[in-house]
Amino acid sequence: MNYRTILLERKENIGIIKLNHPQKRNALGSQLISELIEGLQELDRDSEVYVIVLMSNVPGVFCAGRDLSEGSPSRPSDIVKQREFSSKLAQVWSTLGSLRKVVICAVNGYALAGGCGLAVCCDLVVAAEDATFGLPEIHVGLFPTTIGPAMVRNISSLKKCFELFLTGDRLNAQEAERIGIINKVVPADKLKEAAMELAGKIASKSPSITQMGKEFFYTILDMEYGKAVRYGKELISIMALGENGIEGQRAFVEKRKPKWKKLPSS
Repeated sequence: MNYRTILLERKENIGIIKLNHPQKRNALGSQLISELIEGLQELDRDSEVYVIVLMSNVPGVFCAGRDLSEGSPSRPSDIVKQREFSSKLAQVWSTLGSLRKVVICAVNGYALAGGCGLAVCCDLVVAAEDATFGLPEIHVGLFPTTIGPAMVRNISSLKKCFELFLTGDRLNAQEAERIGIINKVVPADKLKEAAMELAGKIASKSPSITQMGKEFFYTILDMEYGKAVRYGKELISIMALGENGIEGQRAFVEKRKPKWKKLPSS
């Protein structure tokens, strides 16, 4: 596919998507949403890609949020138009949730509204010191309902999360790290390097176990504790008896680096 608003690259076992729509400050319009979803799914299908990194190719901004010039109704009767566009936004979040591979987000500059949601919906987030996060929907008569579930799940304090919803206040990278939105803050000129280093660490592990581990992690979030324990007990047996489980344990005993079996083509 010939992409116009994103750049798609591969570096060894790491797939890279760069948001690249400077005229709109990477705002989430129909074309960027469609291309982002297609790019993510393309890399998820690629058996040579073990980890995906999402970043911006536009200086000073990760994603300015939803493209209000495209998705906003001009009158109350435009409910069909509004619901169609909201469905497109929700499809981004559901796509990220359905990917088998770990997605690392590297945030530079502004990550606002849907841009904040885009970052939070990724599995891991590295942010530059100058990154700014916020949910300003309240300022334009809206509420962050489409990204609300992801925010509630990721922010360590529910009261702080609700405050951000109600005020539209912005957070710097350090505060975002403190409340659990992001994993790590790095100097702006080290952002890509830090994201790729983290991706490389994960890509060096068994790709099949990483995928199973991701599914396990998100599945138990919605499970009752006892069921989660039983699920984990069954899954570890499957992992231990799989090809990469056997290879990893054998390599440990033999004091050598494991030779992981690659992902099957899909």
